[in-house]
Formats: sequence, structure tokens, C-alpha cells
Amino acid sequence: MADRATEFTSLDGTLLSGTIASTDHPQGLAVLVHGAGVTREEGGFFTRLASALAASRIANLRFDLRGHGASGGSEHEITIAGVANDIRAATDHLRAEPSSADGPVHLIAASFSGGAAALVAAAYPVVLDKLVLLNPRLDYRARYITSRPYNRDDCLSEEAARDLDRQGFTERSPFALGRALLNEVHYLDPSALLPRITADTLVVHGTKDTFVPVDDSRRLTFEFGGEAELVELEGAQHGFAVHDDPQYLDPQTQAWQAEVITRITSFLTVR
Repeated sequence: MADRATEFTSLDGTLLSGTIASTDHPQGLAVLVHGAGVTREEGGFFTRLASALAASRIANLRFDLRGHGASGGSEHEITIAGVANDIRAATDHLRAEPSSADGPVHLIAASFSGGAAALVAAAYPVVLDKLVLLNPRLDYRARYITSRPYNRDDCLSEEAARDLDRQGFTERSPFALGRALLNEVHYLDPSALLPRITADTLVVHGTKDTFVPVDDSRRLTFEFGGEAELVELEGAQHGFAVHDDPQYLDPQTQAWQAEVITRITSFLTVR
């Protein structure tokens, strides 16, 4: 097993930076997609997940989304469709690797990237084997429109509109929310496309998640077109962590994340 750096371009030419965890004679492939405001390592969680997958002979690629980490692009230009194209490009890049196994790719996406991954899974079912969603954000409108205090009847307040004109974004949540994203989430609804996802799907969610409510996953897991299972981690916050543990150092956090890694590896290797 070995990690090596790689670069590839998204559909619109944005340069993306990633890491491939290779293995001898791979039996499968997986793309790992991090959430908003972090990097390809997900605070070390994806680093450990990538290693475990490679040990199970699943070669994998984790990469920085546009506007994150070492990848190109600006925060305020991030859109859901752009992230979906990053995921598609990462999938194509991994499949084109000379040492990669033949066949479709498993897709693992966390938090903010959950809905974008669902878009890809619905649009390109032939290239997807299994889908794993971790604390997934599937309702972007609720997050970026209806819950924002500066938005009423779908319209920005005058103050928020001035901020948008002046600085190119309304707020950082956690990345800069720009005009393109604030427009597309009125109409782009990944949850409506779940019936078109026929791949076997595993959803993992902490019951104490205060960023993406577990009730969202409880409601939407039944909407998938293929077999879907929801695993709840009792007491876990967003990221499968205890409260106020951003570096994932607490023993309980590490135990939860180890359990998630085991569940994902088992899900992807059992036929």
C-alpha cells in the first residue's frame, strides 16, 4: 500500500489536487469526497479510511474540492453543480489509472458533498457501484435559503445584497456563499433525484448532529431507488465526534470513527 499525490482537472478546467491510496491487485475503486471547509483528509478521518480501504484491496482517491486545500478555484465561486463535476472528474481520473481495477467506482461523500454525490449517482449510474453518505446534506435550500436570517420570501435583505455586491459573498458558512450558489439552490434539489439512484447505499449519521439533522436521513433514506440502509451512531455529533472536538482527539470520537470505517469497508467488500 502506498499514497501518492495526483492532479487532474474538473470539467470546467479547475485544477484539483488529490491523493491516491494504491494497493496490489485492487479488487475495487473508491472516491472519497470531503465536506465543506475542510480538506481531503477530513481532519485525519479520511486518511485512516483511505488506508483501511487500501488494506482491503480497494484503491482510492481522496481530493480537495475546488476552493479548498491545494485545489484551484475561489470559495465564493463554489456551486453544487461545480462540486458534482469535481466528483465526476475524480471518478474518471481514478478509473483511468493504469493500476486501477476494471469496473465501476464506489463513491463516499460527507456532509455538504452528500447532495452533489447524489446528483452524480443519479446521472451516471453505470459508473457507480455503491454509494456511502456520511451525515449527508441533501437539502441545500433549507441550509442556504430558508434558515438564513437575511433571507425572506426567497429574497436577500438589502444589507445582504450590499454585502454580496461589495465582497462577493453573503457570509462564510463555512466557505464564502457566493451569488451562483445562492441562485442554484432555489431549483437544484438532490433529494428529488434519490429515486433514480439504484446503487446500494449506506447512510451513516450521528443522532446528536446539530449541523445536518439526523431526521433528514431518517426521512430520505426511504426515497432511494435501490437498497438503502441507515446506520445511526447514538450520541455522535457531526463528523462522528463528541461536541467541540474539531481535531478528533477525544477517545470517543476516535472509537466512533473507527466503527464507521469498519462499517464502510465491510459494506464495500461484501458481495
